[in-house]
Amino acid sequence: MKSIIISASSASACRILAIVLNLVGIPLALAKLGPSRFGLLLVILSISSWIGFANIGMGRVIANTVARRRSSSSRFTVEFVSLATVLAAVINLLLFLVATGLFFLFLSFAPLGDVIAANYHEFAVTVVIMFFALSLWFFLSVFEGIDAGHHQLHRLYFFQLISYSLSLAVLLLVFPTHPSITFAAYLLNLGFLLGSVFHAVDVVRRNRNLFSLNFGWRWRTIRLLTLSSLDFTIISLGLGVIFQLATGLFGFIDGPEAVVELGIFMRLMQSYGSLVIAFTFPLSNLVAFELKRRDVASVVRTVRLSGIMLLSGSMVGGAGFLILGAPILSFWLKSAIHLDRLFLVGGSLLIVLGALHFFLAALMTGAANIRTASRIHILEAVAFLPLAFLLFRALEQGGILLAMDIVLGAGVLAMLGQLRKHSVLGRVFAVRLAYAPIT
Repeated sequence: MKSIIISASSASACRILAIVLNLVGIPLALAKLGPSRFGLLLVILSISSWIGFANIGMGRVIANTVARRRSSSSRFTVEFVSLATVLAAVINLLLFLVATGLFFLFLSFAPLGDVIAANYHEFAVTVVIMFFALSLWFFLSVFEGIDAGHHQLHRLYFFQLISYSLSLAVLLLVFPTHPSITFAAYLLNLGFLLGSVFHAVDVVRRNRNLFSLNFGWRWRTIRLLTLSSLDFTIISLGLGVIFQLATGLFGFIDGPEAVVELGIFMRLMQSYGSLVIAFTFPLSNLVAFELKRRDVASVVRTVRLSGIMLLSGSMVGGAGFLILGAPILSFWLKSAIHLDRLFLVGGSLLIVLGALHFFLAALMTGAANIRTASRIHILEAVAFLPLAFLLFRALEQGGILLAMDIVLGAGVLAMLGQLRKHSVLGRVFAVRLAYAPIT
């Protein structure tokens, strides 16, 4: 539990600064870009995040491998990490090229709205730059996974804290005199990237024993890597469809101005989600390690305490948005923001259900039940698209939030049902096991 607290504390400081960056940057971008170009910025951020659907999750695979073998200098681990690093570099380069090609193919026949057509060059260039930056970030997750497996993620957050501080300074001092959609997209969405690059250098420096050029391209290892990462890819796909697709998709259909409030809220949810993931990512690795040691009592205590902390925080956040969401957003953006009751209720529920969803998914990952978790996520994504379209037509932006709540709520129930069957984690969730002796 100590490692989770250290990582979560350092991550919280980092994510709070990221939230500050968005709190300062979003109204500043709105003022400098104007409503139409600001709406286009939100659409660009959503479109560029679509590349996350193909995030192969190599970092999570490495984290699990290192966590389960951290007490031994396994030759297999060295070969596994070295091959994964090279494979991730190749795959993410191909990912960037394919995503860019498909994007321009889509632009060649898709009808463009007036705002996109008027800013076509900046729109296209910004999306391509974001594609490249996010592909680089996915590759750097390999090094994040190594520190996660060693329960040293606080080192990553230290570098990202410096990177976010630099981005905030640039936002305040440079952006007002040189406003552009490209500049705003990088500062608001990729303020951490420079820190991740320097963290990768630091990981290699501290873990030279894990990297070797003398590895073989063994089909068995490649197959293990790709099949293991496939489940994480599916999970990323499912989450991306639910949390990232809506703003860009419906912004294309009805214009950026139709999803401005949703886009702003999802930007805030992205910062909130980063805080939750910073807590649950080390939790999944710690659960995997303690289950490997058969330390049942420690697993149960860790999961219970973590769950109470996360649920309490999310309920406070949800209640706060329900009561104060509209006036706070209006004051923050220095512009009248109208959020109907459905939007407020749907957003409040999403804050709570999102935290529970990430928490249960982390436990399933730690319990090596990743395949089932990936199936649940992809079913959620498949259900979300038609449901969101129907509810958006009937209830506008609040309908999209309601669709998110419905599919995430179903996913929470499905994952809870799976965890109740686990011989150890079932002690946390199953009432009939709550008073069973912990050995």
